[in-house]
Amino acid sequence: MSERAIFDSLKDLPLPEVRFYPETGSTNQDALDWAAQGAPDLALIVADHQTAGRGRLGRSWFTPPGAALAFSLILRPALPQPDLLPLYSPLGALSVAMVLEQIYALQPLIKWPNDVLLNQRKVCGVLAESLWQGNGLQAVVLGIGINVAPASVPPPDQVLFPATCVEDAVGTTVNRWHLLAEVLKTVIHWRDLLTTPSFLTGWQQRLAFKGEKVRLENPGGETFEGILLGINPFGHLRLKMNDDSEQTFTVGDLKLRPLS
Repeated sequence: MSERAIFDSLKDLPLPEVRFYPETGSTNQDALDWAAQGAPDLALIVADHQTAGRGRLGRSWFTPPGAALAFSLILRPALPQPDLLPLYSPLGALSVAMVLEQIYALQPLIKWPNDVLLNQRKVCGVLAESLWQGNGLQAVVLGIGINVAPASVPPPDQVLFPATCVEDAVGTTVNRWHLLAEVLKTVIHWRDLLTTPSFLTGWQQRLAFKGEKVRLENPGGETFEGILLGINPFGHLRLKMNDDSEQTFTVGDLKLRPLS
C-alpha cells in the first residue's frame, strides 16, 4: 500500500503531524527523540519495517516489512501524573483489544500488563516510555506493535510466549492502515479516562488468566505463585497466595506466566 493511502486512512483523526518511515530502527526511539525536540501532543510515527524494535524488559520486537503494524504515539498529558504511568501500556492494550472485538468479532484477552492475546497466543505488544526533564514528566511515548499477516509471526525459537497474527484469527486479509486508524481512534478516546471506573472495568473484563493460577518471576529468579484475582485502580496485579492472603505487584520487571 502506498504512503498516500496511509495518510488517507488517518485524515479524520486529530493528529497534528505524522511521520512515516519505510524502515527505521525503533519507532519508540524515534518518537522519544522527536518529543525531546518539541513534538506536539498526538504526533505519530509509523514504520513499515523496524530493524531494532523493542518490547518490555529489553526484549526485541519482530517487525518485518509489509506484514505488521509498528507505531508510536506521543502523548503530552495536560496534568502530568507520574503515578498514572503504569496505566499507559494497558491503555494501548485495551484499545487494540476493543478494536479486534468490534471490527473483527474476535475475543482477545490482555495479559498483564501489556500484551494482547488471541487464542492464548500473543498478537500485540505495547511499550510505554516516558520523557523527563528533571523531575517533570514531559511526555509519554506509547509504542504498539501488532502482528497482522502470517509473515509477522516470529519463529517459535525466537519467542518466550507463543505468537499469532490477526489474519490467522479472522481467516482473511486485513487492511493494516484501517486497523491502525481504528486503534488510534480508540486510544484517543480512552486516554483521558484512565482514572475512571469504565477504564478499569474494560481492562478487568478482558484480563487473561483471571481466576487461574499464575507465576510471577523477577530478574533475580524469585518467583511468586497464586490465583490471579484482577488488578487495582493503579494497574497493580492482585494475587491470592497459597496462604489465602492477597498481595499486589507492580509492573516493574516482573514476568507473568500461566501454570495451567
